[in-house]
Amino acid sequence: MENKCFLNKNAVITGGAGGIALTTCNSLLAHGAKVTLLDIDLDTTNKKIEGFGWNKENVKAIFCDVTDSQSVEAAYKNSNAWMGGIDILITCAGGYSKYQDFENTSEEDWDKIIALNLKSVFLCCKAVIPYMKERGWGRIVNIGSLAGRSAITGTSPVAYGSAKAAVSMLTQYLAKDIAQYNITANTIAPGTTKTERVEKLLTPEKHDRFVNMTPAKRLAEPGDIADVILFLASDDSRYVTGVTLDVNGGRLMVL
Repeated sequence: MENKCFLNKNAVITGGAGGIALTTCNSLLAHGAKVTLLDIDLDTTNKKIEGFGWNKENVKAIFCDVTDSQSVEAAYKNSNAWMGGIDILITCAGGYSKYQDFENTSEEDWDKIIALNLKSVFLCCKAVIPYMKERGWGRIVNIGSLAGRSAITGTSPVAYGSAKAAVSMLTQYLAKDIAQYNITANTIAPGTTKTERVEKLLTPEKHDRFVNMTPAKRLAEPGDIADVILFLASDDSRYVTGVTLDVNGGRLMVL
């Protein structure tokens, strides 16, 4: 990928304070893009921006509750005004706080996890389409999960796996509807990735078990995921739409 392949491209990344989001932002900036990081925790996001030493003319944090339609619409309006258009959307917001099996999943926990991991993707994709239509070009990259591709590992809450599986199908329907406007939509399904959030949830036993289950014999680094996101966000992927790319070191194929 050439050094400035994202020159004059503007990207919005949700879950902006997370490891995959920040690594992707760093790569996009290095390739010439302008980036808005959306997050509900502005203080942490701004501290991350300061810590990386990024040029604030090219990156900005904007508040957004991705589960609330009014907050999403306002954030995209502000992002569009600041950057002068939106070309790329990467939906990194998501996750869960603890493992729960089916019987111990409450309705409240179900609703919360589905809202964060699925409703958020629907709202963000819906909000960004008009801006991409204006540009006559667009790339949407939704972040799914290995948990949405197989339940055999049994290490993620049922609501999380269900939401991530639905993200892949949502993206297919979206891709079909927007292809005529020169906009693509694809899903990436990462395996266990060594972000700050995930490492807090991993016990040493789980870490070793996941490594042993992975043919590549290591967990993913955020850069492993970011590199694939950049491909799907670039013009190199112009004829790729509606797919789910599994980025898991071969773990899915041996489950």
